[in-house]
Amino acid sequence: MASKIVATATVRAVKHRKLLPMRAALSLTPAAVNRIKQLLDGKTEYIGLKVGVRQRGCNGLSYTLDYATTKGLPIFSV
Repeated sequence: MASKIVATATVRAVKHRKLLPMRAALSLTPAAVNRIKQLLDGKTEYIGLKVGVRQRGCNGLSYTLDYATTKGLPIFSV
C-alpha cells in the first residue's frame, strides 16, 4: 500500500533584517602591519600577502604565507 505525505509551510516576509557584525577572520598587530609593509617595500611585482591553511602539524592545520601576484579571494589592505 502506498502512503501519501503532505507537507505545509508558512512563509513570512521580513522587511527589516537586523545585520550582525562579523568577527574578523584575521587580526594583525601594528608591529605585524609594519613588518608586512617592510616585506612588500620595493617589490612592485607583488600586490600583497596571501594567507592560507594547510593540513599538517600536530593539530592537523598550519598557516601558510605567500606573496600574491594576482587578485584572488578577498584582498585586504594594510
